[in-house]
Amino acid sequence: METKEIESLILNSFREKELMKNIELNEDFFDLGVSSLTVVELQIVVEKQINRTVETAKLMAAPTIAEWVELYSKAETNASTEALDA
Repeated sequence: METKEIESLILNSFREKELMKNIELNEDFFDLGVSSLTVVELQIVVEKQINRTVETAKLMAAPTIAEWVELYSKAETNASTEALDA
């Protein structure tokens, strides 16, 4: 999956939340009032869509979509999920 695809999926997932309807790539979502529970919820959604995983602690330390895109772009494809899909 290419970086632009990952960016689009993450951005769309975030924008489905009322607090983040107009969020931009470099905007800190914690400044918008997003809770850590929402971050974990979005992590689950994103990881199912792109078949890659990133540690929750790393995502919490990366409070912008641009940072998430970078982390997920560098993450390895989740081989266990890929094997189940085969």
